[in-house]
Amino acid sequence: MAASRMDLDGRPIKPITICMIGAGGFIGSHLCEKLMSETPHKVLALDVYNDKIKHLLEPDSLPWAGRIQFHRLNIKHDSRLEGLIKMADLTINLAAICTPADYNTRPLDTIYSNFIDALPVVKYCSENNKRLIHFSTCEVYGKTIQSFLPKDSPLRQDPAYYVLKEDVSPCIFGSIEKQRWSYACAKQLIERLIYAEGAENGLEFTIVRPFNWIGPRMDFIPGIDGPSEGVPRVLACFSNVCRTCFTVVENILEAI
Repeated sequence: MAASRMDLDGRPIKPITICMIGAGGFIGSHLCEKLMSETPHKVLALDVYNDKIKHLLEPDSLPWAGRIQFHRLNIKHDSRLEGLIKMADLTINLAAICTPADYNTRPLDTIYSNFIDALPVVKYCSENNKRLIHFSTCEVYGKTIQSFLPKDSPLRQDPAYYVLKEDVSPCIFGSIEKQRWSYACAKQLIERLIYAEGAENGLEFTIVRPFNWIGPRMDFIPGIDGPSEGVPRVLACFSNVCRTCFTVVENILEAI
């Protein structure tokens, strides 16, 4: 299956080596699965934990045996990072703290994880002429101008005030004391650094800005994967609300 996959021009995909930082997480584990089952690529999987990709690493009889290697490391302080990036043709950076419950309670860790810890990744890719795919967030778009207009303002109906355009909309975040914005600010700043490296030093890059994801092995669904308290991701919140509404409806029907 892997050998028959074609690129957008209809040509067989040539095998490359990918350094995937954060390969053991929710998105990384699914991406590793796809790369192993549908491409001929080799993956250097970097993470602190490998629970979510153990099924890809053993046994040796798997069809992709030898094409995925797990390297247990923390990019904050590991001298092996540059060497692994040098070994690869492409680096994908998925490492981040991106749990809403942490933005207010752990703003320093959030800023360090999403900006400071990503600095060497960008630096090594730029210095060694390696392409970078960096996973950012939709939160870099910030607030709309419409959110600041009075509710009775006719301008609220004008798309110019509520439609966000990727390359031209102004970026509006909350005040400094609103620590909830630490995540979005850190993510946008690392985007600006990546863009500057591309403009000044020729770094080849792609920035991915996910909105909301849900699926197997998702991080922090209260009571399933993560603590039962705190603020989960938005779709988990939505599913909790739906479950509560369903329970209320059931109770009403039983009382009739």
